[in-house]
Amino acid sequence: MAAIAASHAVSHVQNIIQRLQLGDKRLLLAVSGGADSMALAYIASRAVGPRNCIAVTVDHGFRPESAHEAAAVGRYMQKLGIQHEIRRLKWEEVQKPPVQRLEEVARQRRYTEIGNVCQTYQVSAVLTGHHSGDQAETFLFRFIRHSGIHGLSGMSLQTALPFALPAADNKTPVIVRLLLDFDKRTLYSICKAGGIEWFEDASNSDPRFKRNMLRQIIREADDDDRSPFNVSSLLKVRKAMQGHREVIDRGLASLLDKHATVRADLGVVELAAETDGQQLPRWASNPAVRERALASVVGWVNCKDHPPELAHLRQFEQLIVSFYKARKAGASIAQTSVSTAGVTMLPPTVRHGWLFCRQRPRANEIQITKDLALGATALWDGRLLICVQAKPGRSIPEAVTWRVYSQDAAMHKWADQLLEHRRVCRKTHRPADMHQAVLAVQPIISVKPVPDAQPTLAFAFGSVCAESLAATDLDISVRAVRGTDLVARN
Repeated sequence: MAAIAASHAVSHVQNIIQRLQLGDKRLLLAVSGGADSMALAYIASRAVGPRNCIAVTVDHGFRPESAHEAAAVGRYMQKLGIQHEIRRLKWEEVQKPPVQRLEEVARQRRYTEIGNVCQTYQVSAVLTGHHSGDQAETFLFRFIRHSGIHGLSGMSLQTALPFALPAADNKTPVIVRLLLDFDKRTLYSICKAGGIEWFEDASNSDPRFKRNMLRQIIREADDDDRSPFNVSSLLKVRKAMQGHREVIDRGLASLLDKHATVRADLGVVELAAETDGQQLPRWASNPAVRERALASVVGWVNCKDHPPELAHLRQFEQLIVSFYKARKAGASIAQTSVSTAGVTMLPPTVRHGWLFCRQRPRANEIQITKDLALGATALWDGRLLICVQAKPGRSIPEAVTWRVYSQDAAMHKWADQLLEHRRVCRKTHRPADMHQAVLAVQPIISVKPVPDAQPTLAFAFGSVCAESLAATDLDISVRAVRGTDLVARN
């Protein structure tokens, strides 16, 4: 039976790889050492061949045995003929988060390291071992967080890799979840039949983590066909939600094309307001469509790797509906903005529509980047891709470096220059682009001509500073990591 399951899995993966046109691409396998990822490596090596694959193991360093396990993974990858890298996270370089946020931060850092490997080897797709049990966990996790249709439709087969820089072809690598149609038992049986060693991470049973608690609930319910918490029951509801989402999304993309203005260089979205100011705009007139429109816009702005919670969407909706009710009644509305889910929404004025921008960061939330060489690309604040390079035909010394600051950090160094530059920008920029809430979350870029020189202000508020090196010799580009597509799969 296990041999049949393995053969079926290989054929299944080959079909997906062919459908997604990844057959001639370099593929990165995310292999933790668990049964699911070890089975993935075995299946992928037979489906696409080991020469097309690279494997990476991210060692979080939380457990003493993790280094030994990562090395064991490397030996098995060598047996399969797959190149392997180990990336160990160093927690002494950052402040270790409280246990409540440990999973989230570790996940972000893991994906960042995977993205770095993609950059090194120009990888197009990352293959993961997510299976049907993970899909059920994700659904239940989002359900208790009161996610809307967007979140309850679950994990998609393919999605953009979070926190990753684009490859040489200017495309961001994608995650491909090849095993969503297989359950954990099948992956265990494939490992056992193939004599594949795997490791059980004890932290996956730690009840302090909410996902582990949900995993235990599902595991206990899986032997009861009548339980609403078994994998089969959860996946049926998820599939129904996916169907609802697909129906809504078919019309949503064209609707947002007409009513949304995406400023990819600022990480800002503007949704149109009705000209009379009293009627709900078309994108907001239907509650279901409004929820999906807001979920798409909020998810694009905050760049989180999970959909916004329904409770957060309701806060945005409440202000939108209250705003038009008050306008229609000729009354004023006390609330002037909503900030939640990492996003600030500002009501329309005669000068702009509904504005959505990144919520103002906490003190020291955004770190100053290290010195970067010309031609390098930085992912700043997980939202914006920034590149500084010499203009064509300009000869710039190799010693020139650049850094990116938050507005608060930059104000400590260049307050007078920033205020003057802002005054100049107000004469030429759109009013929406110069709103204080928008300016507060824009990157400030400095350039250092030689190693021992003081850095000089080069770029702020979406434009190059006059009389700076950037004004004559440098090209500075800023663009959203998610491009301009608001209706993206999670």
